[in-house]
Amino acid sequence: MNSVSRGVVMNQLSWEWIQSFVVVAHCGSLSKAAMVLGTSQPTLSRHMAALEQKLGITLFDRSTQGLKITSDGAKLIESSEAMQQGAERFTRLASGATLCLSGDVRISANEVVGLYYLPKVIAEFNQLYPEVTVEVDISNQTTSLNKRDADIALRMFRPTQPDLIAKRLHDIELQFTASKDYLARRGEPQTLGEICNHPIIGFDRGQQTEKAVAAMGLSIADVTIISKTDFLPLQIELARNGAGITITHRQIIEQFDQLQQILADVPIPKLELWLVCHGDVQHNRRIRALMDFLAKAFV
Repeated sequence: MNSVSRGVVMNQLSWEWIQSFVVVAHCGSLSKAAMVLGTSQPTLSRHMAALEQKLGITLFDRSTQGLKITSDGAKLIESSEAMQQGAERFTRLASGATLCLSGDVRISANEVVGLYYLPKVIAEFNQLYPEVTVEVDISNQTTSLNKRDADIALRMFRPTQPDLIAKRLHDIELQFTASKDYLARRGEPQTLGEICNHPIIGFDRGQQTEKAVAAMGLSIADVTIISKTDFLPLQIELARNGAGITITHRQIIEQFDQLQQILADVPIPKLELWLVCHGDVQHNRRIRALMDFLAKAFV
């Protein structure tokens, strides 16, 4: 095939086929790739067959063990991934060119920030910008701003990717807390050592409880952890209902009449809070409006 003919063929290629090729190559099977792309296995099979026919090469060796990329297919991976990244950048830039304050903006936040901070902020933002739909992705996993899994992220750590724009918000203060009913029954600990005489609400699989206890000079063996869960809102609700003592955000403690701060003089390391977006969308007016609003709200 000469260069002119090959150029005509390439112009006839569907971007959807190339995107499917990249995901199938990484997953190694049509079924796994279908789950990632949210499509069907027969659809991906048709995409691969069509792409192979147009290119005149075999991309995968098929067997009962799955798909194995051929040497010809492997040569196309790097350029296909570059095309995928280019398409993602195209989408971000196109979104950033929008001039009207309407449309969707997607925020990613963890469970605690999403449940205890964002509702009030979003309600106030919606009053100012009723034509902007705020979507919220609640996840403790780091979402990809490059792939537009979210437009804005509220994170507890500083991002390191050079193409992300980050603004540090206020640090989050942590405090010991328990319900007032619990403290009326069991008494309020006056020193850190007295914490060992109380049931603690801590993490299940996470190591945060052990690290926090060690940072305070205590041994985890000295602490009675009566309730364990990695779902932070449940830790707060357990404390509200009198199950024991936990550590949470001071601002959350102040939201509930049932909760009381204890051992306020014990220093607990603060949590960082960062407002993050991709550099390509920072000038999108609706995204910029929400980011500015969030920056003022988290003071």
